[in-house]
Amino acid sequence: MSLETFWRRISPALAPLGWVWGRLMLARRAAYRAGFFPSYRPRAKVLSVGNLTLGGEGKTPLVIWLARFLSKYAKVAILTRGYGGRLRGPVLVGLGERPLFSAAEIGDEAYLLAQRAGVPVMLARDRVAGAFWAQKECEAEVLLLDDGFQHLRLERDLDLVLFSAASDPLRERIFPAGRLREPVSVLTEASAFVITKTNLLVENLSLFGFLKRFDLPVFRVPYVFGDPYLLNEPGHKVSRVSLRQREVIAFCGLAQGESFFQALEGEGLVVVERLSFPDHHRYGPRDVERLRALQRKWKCPLVTTEKDAVKLGSFAAELAPCYVFPLDPAPGEDFERFILERLELRPSCRH
Repeated sequence: MSLETFWRRISPALAPLGWVWGRLMLARRAAYRAGFFPSYRPRAKVLSVGNLTLGGEGKTPLVIWLARFLSKYAKVAILTRGYGGRLRGPVLVGLGERPLFSAAEIGDEAYLLAQRAGVPVMLARDRVAGAFWAQKECEAEVLLLDDGFQHLRLERDLDLVLFSAASDPLRERIFPAGRLREPVSVLTEASAFVITKTNLLVENLSLFGFLKRFDLPVFRVPYVFGDPYLLNEPGHKVSRVSLRQREVIAFCGLAQGESFFQALEGEGLVVVERLSFPDHHRYGPRDVERLRALQRKWKCPLVTTEKDAVKLGSFAAELAPCYVFPLDPAPGEDFERFILERLELRPSCRH
């Protein structure tokens, strides 16, 4: 039985704990609003990208896109807590060129941000300390707060809350009975909503209407695959077209792995086996042998995500051929204008 299946089976029994947790989260937000808990405002503009649920909404690719986009207008740095890593920070884990630490030290998401965002990445469990370090060390004018909707100690200028197209928050329970981190009523404190992966998933028809009730902007953002590359040869890119109609074994460690498998099939790949590991899964020799056994059975290549690839470097030769599919948001001009207007940025802002 999978963890997801087990969780859903015991969810009704955990509902009372979810109710208690939800009340605590509402009380926490009220305490911050009343000033009982201190919050801090840095000199830099702060843009938070977060979720209401426990992962799976496409947050990391959007943070990477925002970093690249905003760096044309200002000096940008990313603040992340480095989930799954050993370091606590504050410490610079990337200067815009390559990660300065391993994925085991800083976590897979922080490693991917440092690898792809093209801006300094500051890891700090204490995000306030990280913000002031980023201002001092990087002269940051815009701080991107990764996974920041629940982080209330740092004031922000813009709060984006993400929902994948297939999500249905009204049918979710509050943790630990479900995936909601807080009651849906806290969405009144967002600045805007982003529905992600609109071209990869069948959109829940009620999601857009539900979000519009909050009288806030709602943006639909498609996510597109870039050209894949080989895990053991990151510089060796291949055309997506060349893999169409190819049989592949797909695997990933994501909160909603099914969206990755569906996206691959949408690209024309024939997924003969799909292997879904827990979110942030750290791969070991037993996992590699399991994947190699499938390769021997089907005699076809493996396919995985960039988030998984950063944890597979030491196994790259054993898993060859294994293709890594990068996933990038493709927002419209309306989303770009909204971001620039809310952060009061213009082309002349760039130093």
